[in-house]
Amino acid sequence: MQDRLGIVMKRLVFAVGLLALGACEGTPEAVPPKTPLFVTDDCALITAIGREQYKLSRDDAQMALRLNGEDGPWSPGCDWSAAGFNLVEVHGPEGEAATASMDKLTFFRPRYDMLGALVRTAVSTKGETSTALCRVVHGASGWTLDGCGPDPKLTRPRPAPPSPADQTPEGRAPVPLDAPPDALRDAVIPGPDPGAPPGPGPN
Repeated sequence: MQDRLGIVMKRLVFAVGLLALGACEGTPEAVPPKTPLFVTDDCALITAIGREQYKLSRDDAQMALRLNGEDGPWSPGCDWSAAGFNLVEVHGPEGEAATASMDKLTFFRPRYDMLGALVRTAVSTKGETSTALCRVVHGASGWTLDGCGPDPKLTRPRPAPPSPADQTPEGRAPVPLDAPPDALRDAVIPGPDPGAPPGPGPN
C-alpha cells in the first residue's frame, strides 16, 4: 500500500512540475513599447517653412507649387487653403503651361533624421531663382523652422578634373626624344616593352 502511495505522490509531483514549467514558458515578460521621437508630417513641415521662411499668406498673389519627390512620386495631399496659403499645385506639362506666368515655389521631399528633418526648397520670382536647405525641428508646439541656409548640394565646388601630370609617375609628363636638351632633363623615358618581339640583330 505504501509503495503504491509513493508512486502516486511521485506522479503528482511530476505533473505539478510540468504545469509550473509550462506556465513560466507561456507568460514571457512584457516589453514596453518604444515611444517614437515624433510622427512624420510632410504637410506640417512645408507649412512651417512657408509661413516662417517665405511669409506666405492667403492675401498673396497666387503662386505655382511644385512638389519634387526626387526618387519617386510624392503627393502628401496638403490643404493649402486651410494652411492660409494661396498656392496651386502644378502637375505635368499642362499644369506647367497653365501657370507659366506665376511665381513658383518648389519643395523637395523631406529627409527625416534624429534631429527632425531637412527640406530643400526653391522660389522663382520675376525670373530669378533662390534655393535653400531648411532644418525643421519638432517640439511641444509641433513642427517649427530652426533655420535655412545655402544648399551645400548646389554651392559646394566641384572637384577639379585630373591633369595629365597627375596620371604619370612623380607628376612628370613624358617629353618627346627630339625635344631640346633642357626639356630632356626632366623627361620620363619610356622603357622597352617586355612583350614586344625582338628587333633585328647586328649585321
